[in-house]
Amino acid sequence: MHRLQTVRISFLYIFMGSALLSAAFLFAVLRAVTLLYSHYSGQSGVFFVRLIHWIINHIGKTPCAIVLFVLIFSGLFILRSQKIADDLHTVLVGTSELAVKGTTQEIKVLSGGELGQIASNLNRMQRIEVPDRGEAPGTLEETPAVALLIRTRAILRTLREVEEADNTDNGMEAQALLEAANVEARSMERFLENLIIES
Repeated sequence: MHRLQTVRISFLYIFMGSALLSAAFLFAVLRAVTLLYSHYSGQSGVFFVRLIHWIINHIGKTPCAIVLFVLIFSGLFILRSQKIADDLHTVLVGTSELAVKGTTQEIKVLSGGELGQIASNLNRMQRIEVPDRGEAPGTLEETPAVALLIRTRAILRTLREVEEADNTDNGMEAQALLEAANVEARSMERFLENLIIES
């Protein structure tokens, strides 16, 4: 991963860019207001001149400039950081689906750096060919790492269900789930023994 393509550097770039653009826009607005005021200053009845006088007398030029700068800066910062926020939301949805269902769709992000690397790692995890449980044992033996991954996930899922059943005080369901986890663990033990014998 490139050292300059990090979330921290991206936010620093967005912050500085938004500040510079806000300052340039504020300068342009002040110049435009100054030119308009100098053009209409002889006509005291014009609404624009009266508005400028009221703002200067009741609020002040500096507070108005600060408020305008903050508003412009906030809007630009929100707009420019939207891409990172969208990418974080995409990664969050993908990891949530992965945690709940054990699988997710391909995660596509626009950012590089850390977010791009996280999305790439999650997509690489999804590319593992996961065979169905109904496949023949010979097929599983051809891919021992995948078979171990399936059995380990099954045990972990069962243990999570046991924990949820304990929280709902359903003893019979928890006992059945523990028995299923026990059977799965014994099956994985036999599978490992066969792998050791064959190697």
